[in-house]
Amino acid sequence: MNHLAGVIINGVGIVVGTLLGLLWGSRLHSGFREQAMRLIGLVVLLIGLKTAWPLTDPVNTLLSLVIGGWIGWLVKIDWRLERFGYWAEARVNRTGFSKGFMAATLIFNVGPMAILGALQEGLTNHYSILATKAVLDGTTALLLSTAAGWGVVAAAIPTVLYEGTLTLLAGDLHKLLQGALMQDATVVGGLVIAGIGVNFLLDRTVFKIGDLLPSLVVAVVLGWLKLYGLSFL
Repeated sequence: MNHLAGVIINGVGIVVGTLLGLLWGSRLHSGFREQAMRLIGLVVLLIGLKTAWPLTDPVNTLLSLVIGGWIGWLVKIDWRLERFGYWAEARVNRTGFSKGFMAATLIFNVGPMAILGALQEGLTNHYSILATKAVLDGTTALLLSTAAGWGVVAAAIPTVLYEGTLTLLAGDLHKLLQGALMQDATVVGGLVIAGIGVNFLLDRTVFKIGDLLPSLVVAVVLGWLKLYGLSFL
């Protein structure tokens, strides 16, 4: 039976980091909070580029991002995420919820550590990767909440659901996401993370990150097609 201890630890890390950031952030000057947002963007950009390097198959990566972005645009993923954030913001009567929620959710879940950590726990009942991710996410939540508000804490919910689902499905996903397929998805995920960093650095929406989420699935599909003989991919 799969255990979810690592998933729960990750969620708790986000909540604790956010609460500490909210307590600490109120004492910080608004100018520093703006700079903190840009510093987060710089670090996230670096993490994304590091994750995406080396780029072993640029054609697959470009096609994944373009096709995935097109699918996301058709389905209006980014718009729906933003709409949900504003709905929650109105419900709780707090400003800044949407920005913090969307940014944190994407940062915490778009990347290889969430996938690898969930697979590790689901297959071996060990959660060292998710425990490490909990520390990283908690630190990010602390800094992000000082600049983006308390909506960051709500990101713990989709994070736990996402990682928990991957953990429970680990046996099947492990057969699919291995070797070159995992590498292709990791590169695309790294570039999506880098896009988050760019948005933070420039303090505006350059990339609609939500719309790019299908790119991760497209990367696996294209990698599978390439693996089975479509050499032009």
